[in-house]
Formats: sequence, C-alpha cells, structure tokens
Amino acid sequence: MQRKGSTKLYLCGTVRIGAKSQRIRESTGLDADQPGAAAAAETLRIKRESELLQRFVYKRLPDASFEDVAGEFLRVRDPDRGSVRMVREFIAAFGRVPIADLDRHELEAYFTRRCKNVQPATRKRLEGLLGALLAYAAKAGYLYAVPYWPRVRVRQNTLNAAMKRFYPGEVELLIDCAAEHLKPLLAVLYATGARVGQVVHLQRAHFTFCGDYGRVFFPKTKNGHCYLRPLHPYAVEKLRQWLSQHRRGDRYPEMFLNAHGRPYPALDGCGGHIRHAFAAARRRCVRAMRALGYHERALVMAQATPHWLRHNFANTLRQDLGLDAKAIALAGMWRNPAVVERYYIADVPVDLDQVVTSLPLGTRLGAIPSGQAKAVQAGWTALGARLTQGADGRLEVCPAQQAGLDWR
Repeated sequence: MQRKGSTKLYLCGTVRIGAKSQRIRESTGLDADQPGAAAAAETLRIKRESELLQRFVYKRLPDASFEDVAGEFLRVRDPDRGSVRMVREFIAAFGRVPIADLDRHELEAYFTRRCKNVQPATRKRLEGLLGALLAYAAKAGYLYAVPYWPRVRVRQNTLNAAMKRFYPGEVELLIDCAAEHLKPLLAVLYATGARVGQVVHLQRAHFTFCGDYGRVFFPKTKNGHCYLRPLHPYAVEKLRQWLSQHRRGDRYPEMFLNAHGRPYPALDGCGGHIRHAFAAARRRCVRAMRALGYHERALVMAQATPHWLRHNFANTLRQDLGLDAKAIALAGMWRNPAVVERYYIADVPVDLDQVVTSLPLGTRLGAIPSGQAKAVQAGWTALGARLTQGADGRLEVCPAQQAGLDWR
C-alpha cells in the first residue's frame, strides 16, 4: 500500500500461521512512481512471508548478513553522524557474516582489537551502539537473543576536573595575542559558546550586521538542530575588523580562513582545525600574563583549550546572571539540560552556599560574651528540652523544667 503523503510503498498487514500472528508495518524503500515498483514490492512481500514461515513453523532465523541488518538499522533509526561512522566500522569488521552466527568470542576479539588504544568512555559508546543494533535485530526477528560479552563499566564524573572559567579580561588578552585570522573566530566562540566544528565553516551569509547589532545562524550543530543566536558587540567589532581592515578580496563564501588564506578543511569528527594556532596564541598570552604579574592565572591559562570557551560561557551565565540549566542549554545550543548541569556548570547550590558561609568560622576565643555563647549552645546541650514559641513569635529552646513538663 501507499500511505497518505508519502511516495513509498509499504508492507502493511498481519501474517497468521496457526495460533501465531505477526503484524507487519515496514517500508519497502521503493518509490511508487518507478516502473516495476509494484512487482518488486510483491517480491519483497513473498520473501517476508517466507521468513515468517521459517521462524514460526521451523524455528529458523532468516539468513540475513550483518551488513543488511546494519543498513536497515541506519535507515529506521536515523542516528547522528558519529553513530553512523561507528556502524560503518562494524560493517567493515563483520561484513557478510550472518548476524545469527555472532557469538561472544567474535565480539570480544573485535573490541579487544578496536579499543586497544582508546579511552574507556569510547569503548562504552561503541559497545552501547552495537548492543542497540543487536537488540534491534532481535526485535526484528533476526536473532533469538542478543549475545553476551563482558562490557566495560565507566564511572561518570559528576564534576569538572578543573574550574574552566576565565576571569574578566583574560580571554580578551588571549584574542589580542592570537594571529589575525584567529581573532574573529575566537571572538565568536567566546560570545556564543559554540563548538569549534560548528563555527569554522560558517559562511558570510550566516552573519547579519547593523551597527552594534549582530546575529549568527548555525545551520549545522552536533545535535542536528539549527540555531539563530545574537552576537555580542565585542564579537561584532572583531568581525568588522576582519572584513574591513584586512580587505577580504577573495571570493571564498566562508567567513573564516586559515593562516594560508584558504577555508578550513573538512575534518569530520575531529577538533584540530585551530589546534596549532590556538597553542601559539596561548603561549604568547601566558608570557604576557606573567609579565603583568598574574603568575597563578598564567598556570591556568597554560592548560586552556578552545573548548574551555564553551565551559566559560555556561559558567558565566550561571555565576554572573544566575540562569538555570534549562536557560543555559537554550543559550548555548545544548539539547539536554542535564548535560549542562553535569559537565559544564561548576557551581555550588545556593542553599549550600548560604549554610556554609553562615558557619561561625574564624571567631577568636573570648570574642563572644559568655551569655551569648550559652544561648547559642542551648539548642545543642540542653537535654530533654523543647521548642516553644516566644512573645515575638520566634521559636526558642526551653529546658523541660521551665516548660512545665513532668519527665518522671
């Protein structure tokens, strides 16, 4: 059949064999307007019925290769680019091997070979994606059950390893120490909190300027969404200097160029577009900070990376403006506010801050009068005491004998 609003042919119906039944709702991937599409769809229907007969009656699994099931998984689930790249690695490793023949030894050998020099978190992501693919195969009827293999357990860090927050003026000094082609790019990263990969390939048409007013459009992000975000006047000024003072006479549509005056290459899945240029700017900034006498902050700047600007954006919104994780996720183009709360915000809760700062720390011996000291300690040292309401409405600690209570 052909669904309303779609040009594809679908297999829709229920196959009944004895007391068992299987509901089918699948796309054939064939366009209804193509010549011979109906005959090809009928062939697929007969093949699907034969697979169900083999499974229901003879308890046989369909003879499907890993490559075919993985292609169906990509077509149905439509994962992100990183997951597609990993699934292609699985296809290159297992290829035409029947997916029903995969066992524990083959899976362990693959992960031992593939994850020899990677971090445990990367292996966990690979194992989770392969587990999802095999679970889909089991649900679709290509497997009886997902084969077992020992997976790694990675403990998630709930706090950042470092306080990735710059003091006012430090990023401005870093941008001043950067090369001319890097200054506008760092200014956009600083003002929007965007990732490097979604900024280096922006075109001139993605920016709008009108005085100090500026807007930037991000057509491609890590989570697959597009965003329109404002630009701070500081970033607008750096972009105007880049376009006017350096007289961009080239015909490249890209806004940012590398040191050789050409657009940045496409590095899919990598973050090394500005690695060397940023390292040179960081070294010059560290020397300038030490010359100004900021030796402690120079040690922090020496560890900075371009992604610290994204952390700094989230921490600035939280600590200076008091925004919650949902508002920060909206401003910084995060899809999940829980990710912002877990990895990007380095701040203590407000109630805990008030409790800790109100502790009587730093008091000298004898600084509190004796009567006041007894009043402060009454709530902790009086045995059998009760809380009573005073004349002013406040709760007071009253010993048992004064409250008129008989404890015999």
